[in-house]
Amino acid sequence: MDPNFLLLALVLVVLFASISIIGALHRIRNASEKTLAILEAQVADKAPRI
Repeated sequence: MDPNFLLLALVLVVLFASISIIGALHRIRNASEKTLAILEAQVADKAPRI
């Protein structure tokens, strides 16, 4: 096979993998923020009222 073709294929694989990883990290961050908001709301509900 042509070495340029293999290089292009490798670059495309790395590019798409990077996009996929970045997307997964964004979804993890969003889920963490939602979980934190839920936990904060639960703590606020259980806090003693003065």
